[in-house]
Amino acid sequence: MIVCTTVNDDYRVEVFSKATKLILMDTSRNIIHVEDNPALLSPSKRPTVAKRCVELGANVVIAAHGSVCYPSYRILRQRNVKIYVTEPGSDLSNVNVTPITQWEVLYSSIIAMLERLSGH
Repeated sequence: MIVCTTVNDDYRVEVFSKATKLILMDTSRNIIHVEDNPALLSPSKRPTVAKRCVELGANVVIAAHGSVCYPSYRILRQRNVKIYVTEPGSDLSNVNVTPITQWEVLYSSIIAMLERLSGH
């Protein structure tokens, strides 16, 4: 199992569009890959993270609340990637996750639209 998530400089889970790093972890939560978050250079921030997780072979994504908009959800589900949600700022060593819901996808989509409109 390969887990993909996005983190800040303190390696705490961060929203796809705001994180500084994208990381992969193995089943023991050992970090096996780190790269700059590709979303920071892309106009379609959340879907860019979803695509990159798929490209890197992840079969699980841990997303901060507000990260998985509908296009990201669709990208991940088409590849049978399991999606879990946690609170932004969660520590990777004991992250508490829940399976994604349709309400989470709707909320994330609204947040994504508001970010785009505000230019953030």
